[in-house]
Amino acid sequence: MTERITALTLPKWGLSMQDGCISTWHVEEGARVSRGDEIVDIETEKINNAFEAPSSGVLRRQLAREGDEIKVGALFGIIAEADVGDDEIARFIEAFDAP
Repeated sequence: MTERITALTLPKWGLSMQDGCISTWHVEEGARVSRGDEIVDIETEKINNAFEAPSSGVLRRQLAREGDEIKVGALFGIIAEADVGDDEIARFIEAFDAP
């Protein structure tokens, strides 16, 4: 996370969790979110969990679509303010290093 861009990454919700599936996006790209808003449901082998926005801003990118399987730590979305340029977001995504 930078001061201007927040990476949305799949958290590890259990000791054996290695991946999850994007079940339902509750927020469309371009919509404003507040910290704590439920923005996406993620289904794992054992649970279906709501992922909350870790910061306030605009959901600028959905990098995983409904039905996509993603690994723990994978980047699946971006929150940033509207004044952050698309090129800055693209550089952030390109440089993102998942664990």
